Amino acid sequence: MPAAPVAPASAVTVSASVTGSRSRIASANASQIGDPLPRHVLLIGTDGTNLDKVLQYAYDQPGSGFRAVMEQGVTGATSIVGHTTISGPSWTTILTGVWDNKSGVINNIFNPAPYDSWPTVFNLIEYTRPEVDTAVYADWQYINDIAAAGGYAADVNEFVPFDTTWEETDNQVVDATIARIVATAATDSSFIFSYQVAADEASHAAGGGSQEYADAVVNTSENIKRIMVAIDAWETANPGEEWTVIVTTDHGQQQSVGFGHGFQSPNETSSFVIFDLEGDDANDGRQNLGYTTADITPTIVSLFDVPLRSDFDGVPMQSNAAVLNSLVTPENLKQALNDAVAMYGYPNIGTDLALGVRTVFASVPYFLGIITNTITAQLQAIVDADIFLISPLVGLAEFVVQVSGDILVAVTQAVARVVATLTGSGVIPPTDPPLPPPPADSVFVPILPAAVLV
Repeated sequence: MPAAPVAPASAVTVSASVTGSRSRIASANASQIGDPLPRHVLLIGTDGTNLDKVLQYAYDQPGSGFRAVMEQGVTGATSIVGHTTISGPSWTTILTGVWDNKSGVINNIFNPAPYDSWPTVFNLIEYTRPEVDTAVYADWQYINDIAAAGGYAADVNEFVPFDTTWEETDNQVVDATIARIVATAATDSSFIFSYQVAADEASHAAGGGSQEYADAVVNTSENIKRIMVAIDAWETANPGEEWTVIVTTDHGQQQSVGFGHGFQSPNETSSFVIFDLEGDDANDGRQNLGYTTADITPTIVSLFDVPLRSDFDGVPMQSNAAVLNSLVTPENLKQALNDAVAMYGYPNIGTDLALGVRTVFASVPYFLGIITNTITAQLQAIVDADIFLISPLVGLAEFVVQVSGDILVAVTQAVARVVATLTGSGVIPPTDPPLPPPPADSVFVPILPAAVLV
């Protein structure tokens, strides 16, 4: 359930020189793993998007972006059943390759600490292959914070603030993504993560079974189509070079207006992975029965010839034998995917109950933070009006509300972490060592909410 983070923003770590000190740190690793050909990888994330709704509303639309990627790639109808269906932990799995029982991320209050132990796809690429251009475009600050954490941040980290509607804001994210694709040199390896949030926001406002949700899914599909058109044009202009495109979501949605997600119903645990591997035309339009969202980071880093961590939960989708053996050729892809979605159910009752309790406790500090920020923003508007006597008094009230809210969030977050640990979150430690700290000559640029970061 994305919203403005209630914890202080982290900092973006920007190397003083892309080919300087970070290259010196990575030189030992890079010398052992060879020098891969230029790779161009795009990860498209669409928050809270049910695959069955994609198939119902967007698949048969003229020029469907979702269908275009499915027909030139491999699609897996996946499930995150047995894992929390809150956005922060779910995107952490996608961007680190480990489940929440390792990462320990429990809700949407951002904490950079887990990414020191469990490095992100950006960290692994930037540390080992600093010559790869990495970029993130998102309209939820939490994603930008993940991209900035772990010591080796994405080269470009752009937050697109809300503008008019969430669909319009998504459109601006896609505009920035396309501009980056167009500007990418064929000889430069590059990784882009492009994140859209409108479908999730529509579900929270009107329910996953609403027309508003259907419209948001269609808008997302149209944006994917725009991106694919830009990639096609780029590949035409650069013969011999291609993009790998991966499309995924973090979780599904309840159909009625309410909590949206966070529990273990099949609608909420629904997910998908669409994998269009560069140069792989033989598998166009096929289905894979073995994909998981934890496979995405191992797949991406391996494409850049970055060594895999031994404690990944996922595997490279393009080379793992078990995953490749899970490829099938359905007579009707749409029907086969709907059949796969219908096969998923609830976890065992113990897991269902434990994760439900965790969600309840993890949601309390998050919503307290939202309430505190909403009240202080309203009070700040009165302070800014500079009303004689009133504004100073309101400023004092704002301070009291903020301090009280911060204390409540901190206390309830601490309780939530205890409950989360007791229910299996963050109980498996890493077996690989953390990445070395970044070089001393790095500079730190703070993230400013509602600001464009480069």
